[in-house]
Amino acid sequence: MFSLDFVKVEEENFEIENSTFEENWNHEIETSEKKIKSNSTDCNINDVREENLDFEGPTIKSNPKMKKHNQPINKKEKHPAKIMKKKILKQKSVNLLKKKTSGTSTKYIFECDGCSKTFSTKDILAKHISYSHKTQKNSDTTAVRTQVELTPVPQQTEKFNCDICEFKTSQKRCILSHLKAHVAKQMYCCNNCEYKCIRKRDLQKHMKIHTGEKPFSCNICEYRCITKSNLQTHMKIHTGEKPFSCKICEHRCVTKSRLQIHIMKIHSGEKPFSCNICEYSCIRKSALQVHMKIHSGEKPFSCNICEYRCIRKNSLQEHMKIHSGEKPFSCNICEHRFIRKCDLQTHMKIHTVEKPFSCNICEYRCIRKNSLQEHMKIHSGEKPFSCNICEHRFIRKCDLQTHMKIHTGEKPFSCNICEYRCIRKNSLQEHMKIHSGEKPFSCNICEYRCIKKSRLQEHMKIHTGEKPFACNICEYRCIRKTDLQTHMKIHTGEKPFSCNICEYRCITKSNYQKHMKIHTGEKPFSCNICEYRCITKSHLQTHMKIHTGQKPFSCNICEYRCITKSHLQTHMKIHTGEKPFSCYICEYRCISKVSLQTHMKVHTGEKPFSCNICEFICRTKSNLQKHMKIHTGKYLN
Repeated sequence: MFSLDFVKVEEENFEIENSTFEENWNHEIETSEKKIKSNSTDCNINDVREENLDFEGPTIKSNPKMKKHNQPINKKEKHPAKIMKKKILKQKSVNLLKKKTSGTSTKYIFECDGCSKTFSTKDILAKHISYSHKTQKNSDTTAVRTQVELTPVPQQTEKFNCDICEFKTSQKRCILSHLKAHVAKQMYCCNNCEYKCIRKRDLQKHMKIHTGEKPFSCNICEYRCITKSNLQTHMKIHTGEKPFSCKICEHRCVTKSRLQIHIMKIHSGEKPFSCNICEYSCIRKSALQVHMKIHSGEKPFSCNICEYRCIRKNSLQEHMKIHSGEKPFSCNICEHRFIRKCDLQTHMKIHTVEKPFSCNICEYRCIRKNSLQEHMKIHSGEKPFSCNICEHRFIRKCDLQTHMKIHTGEKPFSCNICEYRCIRKNSLQEHMKIHSGEKPFSCNICEYRCIKKSRLQEHMKIHTGEKPFACNICEYRCIRKTDLQTHMKIHTGEKPFSCNICEYRCITKSNYQKHMKIHTGEKPFSCNICEYRCITKSHLQTHMKIHTGQKPFSCNICEYRCITKSHLQTHMKIHTGEKPFSCYICEYRCISKVSLQTHMKVHTGEKPFSCNICEFICRTKSNLQKHMKIHTGKYLN
């Protein structure tokens, strides 16, 4: 990496020692040559090496000032002096290099000539030599400390690639360690999961994941972790230290890996890891491994309280907060609290009225990108989720899951004041406003107030006269789509709700619930002026107009006035002569359905109303009221 220009010797008397060293060195070489010449051809080089093992001298790199030995040496056979020199240099050789860095500071690197490993301090190098090369530290043979001045050259980082997988690194020791994963015969395996490693200490660290052991804890917050390095990284959050900075923008982060992710995600847009099944691509290999579990259906993390299972461990941790009720993130404007920080950030856009995502077909705007994607399915008509029991189809999977509770009869949310139970949590929240009397949405034209915003929007159509939904058979028009769907059952004759006591059948569930109160005799709504009691709240509101004398509906032909719109519609048939209801036994025809039901009692002989004083019975309630006046002494004539 560097080119060596010259060597400066730090010791003051090094020149004298160097000259002495040269004389001793040349003397040893001459002595060795004489021994080789005088001995027979069976002389072994190892004999010379053993005789000269006691040689001690300063161990340094070759110096340009030193004299070179000019004796001819056979290329095939190394000179015994060189063998001896190599032995000494192997055992006790230290090179101190000075590396040029930015600024005025200098760093020293200690290199071992035996294995070419580098160390930051001399003590670490000495320990390395004693353990790895099995030599003993000797203060007399300590390498001379030299300061090498280096001329910086263009740095070329060598890259090492694995021939088996796609692993790349710039360090030789990393590629050697990585190759052990492919060639190692004895690997350490976890008996709980599929984890494998080369080193025993890596397996010991991994086992702490299963045991839940976290020996390292932060002294500021409650953070705990498995390794010391993770704790050191965490402490930078409290100190605010962000040593890694982006060269393109001002972004700074704690770890180098996060910086690499930032560069790939923001600036380069590179996503090297892609799924071979779908079009998913990502920055990290770990993210791809998690994604592949979607295709395999693997959900290794499960809740020990409910049946919830998930792919990621952090998803399970967030789910457990539902059972514990923990909501650490709270809005500083309203009282809403959230489990996740991202949910709080999304919620804050409600207060700022920020809706960055807009539909390019209609005026719809929203806070979340996935909400826009779901909205676009309305225009495309796509409903990918269908019920396997009925024909209903839905845009979202969560809507299908909620719908399935109708078939199973499951109602997990219940009111703690009354017996109300429902499928959705937001339905329960809206119901609770009935008990609290809260009606946050009000009409700016009339005094109408309601619980939900959607109801207010529907109410406003009354003032504008807008009825966007029309029947394609008759002239019926309405404000809500559900009302049109209910109306269409009149033409089809469909009455899905039937009474299990009598033969009553109806179109809507609300009418069925009202009818069942007739059999139970339940009348929860009562008048505070008279003794009148009724089944529904709307009936009570209509009754109260009797006490107030209010008759808002009037006939434009005669002077008839009434309380309800239905009564006016029935009255208008008198002027038109319309009698839509007819008896299938005789020729009787009438205006209202109630009149037809009363008439049918003539054929059946049914007289449900009876006097509690005498034996009088009659068909209609009005006839009973007339009869009761006889017992009270009024209108005897």
